Amino acid sequence: MSTHDYVIVGAGSAGCVLANRLSADPGVRVLLIEAGGSDRKLNIRIPVGFAKQFRTDLDWGYTAEPEPSLIGRSMYLPRGRSLGGSSSMNAMIYMRGNRGDFDGWAENGAPGWSYRDVLPYFKRSEHNERIRDEYHGQGGELNVADPVWTSTLAPLFVESAAGVGIRRTEDFNGAVQDGAGMMQLTQKRGRRWSAADAFLHPVAGRQNLEVRTGARARRVLLESGRAVGVEYEVDGARATARAEREVIASAGAYNSPQLLMLSGIGPADHLREVGIEPVVDNPHVGAHLMDHPLATITYECRDPVSLFDATNPKYLVQYVVSRGKGKLSSNVAEAGAHTRVGAGAPWPDFQILFGAAYYFDNGFRAYPGHAFTCGPSFVRPASEGEVRLRSADPRDPPAVRLGWFQDPAEMRAMIDAVRLSREIAETGPLGSAAIRNLDPGPGVRTDEQVEAWLRAELQHTYHAACTCRMGDEDGGALDPELRVRGVEGLRVSDASSMPRVTSGNTNAPTIMIAERGADLILGRGPLQPDALAAEPEAVTAAG
Repeated sequence: MSTHDYVIVGAGSAGCVLANRLSADPGVRVLLIEAGGSDRKLNIRIPVGFAKQFRTDLDWGYTAEPEPSLIGRSMYLPRGRSLGGSSSMNAMIYMRGNRGDFDGWAENGAPGWSYRDVLPYFKRSEHNERIRDEYHGQGGELNVADPVWTSTLAPLFVESAAGVGIRRTEDFNGAVQDGAGMMQLTQKRGRRWSAADAFLHPVAGRQNLEVRTGARARRVLLESGRAVGVEYEVDGARATARAEREVIASAGAYNSPQLLMLSGIGPADHLREVGIEPVVDNPHVGAHLMDHPLATITYECRDPVSLFDATNPKYLVQYVVSRGKGKLSSNVAEAGAHTRVGAGAPWPDFQILFGAAYYFDNGFRAYPGHAFTCGPSFVRPASEGEVRLRSADPRDPPAVRLGWFQDPAEMRAMIDAVRLSREIAETGPLGSAAIRNLDPGPGVRTDEQVEAWLRAELQHTYHAACTCRMGDEDGGALDPELRVRGVEGLRVSDASSMPRVTSGNTNAPTIMIAERGADLILGRGPLQPDALAAEPEAVTAAG
């Protein structure tokens, strides 16, 4: 048994931030537990190789339960399993979400998490290499940069999006989210800049911070209604880490609720079904799962400057010799658009991702030629799924049910977004580069055909969230200070804490949650709210 002030479970986007901030006081002892291992791997470091991590030892490799709305398909659910967590596996897009997301959190059971409240925490972490204004930070640990290399197709996407009425933008995270433009990335000198790179590795020498890899958490130890430590397993042997102050779960949207339920915190009837005696009956643990459905629409193209041949050894030589330049620095999803598809959408309900590569079925399918992909991601879904236990054995993966398309309006929105994406791809400068549609294929045009294709081939955007959400006593597993209801000394700080999934990529808001969470844990007052004006309501997709 070892004793610490704080024990953090999970060295992902949130856990790395918390380990950094909590250990800044040399008198505080911090233990960070991570089930995976080192992030010193080529496919982590080289941006274009992120999908090469899928179904390897760097991936939890979960699979969802058969989904009724997707003709019974079981969706593959990649999750990072190394230092940095999914920030070591993602496409590195720096996207905070819409200010309406955070104002909605504050208005629905999470006061203190409005856009004005959270913007200072986004800025505290950030070092933006290009943008220097009131919406962005300088000097933070998280490096945010423009792409080092982009295909010649990405600017054509932006031009074609403008041709169908989507305004150009230089900053998705500024005054207005609507628009089409190039992505900013969590990179530094052309290589991935994960949460481990930003927050953990620079403080690895602190004597009061211990990081244990290969350590799989089994349960939170509870005594008299208080979390007092974590039982974990290393190489088949069990160990215990005591926490004199707090235990913080930062294991992600699948593993954090799993850990709580294994500890007796969750829906009482479900826990009894798998042989666990409930300690705290909370139906919200594991409930409210949200993710962003994603369709990948692909085209064969004429433009030879794509990522088709990025695996050629000459590009690895170029990348190494030039220290991060060339095709291997591409994040694949080089450009995008945030736009309003549904009637009356108060802010963008779709993010259309663009990549100069054939990307289908999580990258497992290949095409023998130059191609590009337009991927409409539904970032304002309403349907919710759940995470449940398969058994009382911590080694069993959680049972994940996506619960998509419970409202027919959601499928209507996806069909309309596919039509918009095809219009962008088949008109303007991008249309001139396209030769033929590969997926779903030229024969899939009617609403009925598109819907059938979506149910057969739809993927997700790897943005699982909300399974330990903040809310009021009747609506959340956590209170607005990230404390687990019914247990003292236990918090959850990661994407699972979100009351509702943000309208965009989830890495940046997860880091923000951990930044604010650290202040809450340490009893510090919040950073001064930002007085920036509200986003102009008159701004539409046409700008």
